[in-house]
Amino acid sequence: MSEAASVVKIKKEHVSQMTNVSEIPWLPFALEGTFFKPLHLDDASGRATFLLKIPNGYKAEAHKHLASVEAYVVQGGFSYAGEGAVSAGDYVCEPGGVVHEPASEGEDDLILFVVAHGAVQKINDDGTPGPVLDNDVIYEFARRGDQHHHLRQ
Repeated sequence: MSEAASVVKIKKEHVSQMTNVSEIPWLPFALEGTFFKPLHLDDASGRATFLLKIPNGYKAEAHKHLASVEAYVVQGGFSYAGEGAVSAGDYVCEPGGVVHEPASEGEDDLILFVVAHGAVQKINDDGTPGPVLDNDVIYEFARRGDQHHHLRQ
């Protein structure tokens, strides 16, 4: 093999994102009374990564996952009517297409590490499709809290 072969060049635009999460304040989120810390938005795939904080006893409005959502329960717990419950240290994967109304439970507020692989859509009280929560909406919540600079380069 010649010396000129096998030379690998590292492109400077391919750098890791490192975020000090403790410096991001809890920002108001899409569901009234909930808060989040935006970590990463991947516009090419529609994936969003964030911490989500939900008060104890909160019942989410009906919504539909347009793609799967993964969550690790950092603190507290939540349940789905008829499906079961998870608590701190548990992992849940909600498949795309699922419609539900999770409720937080336990002594502490619920904190989740979330990887949403696509948008979520609210289901109106009459059963019709409502607004969509996608990366553009998440970015806007982060921008309002001046915590958007690390999300889109």
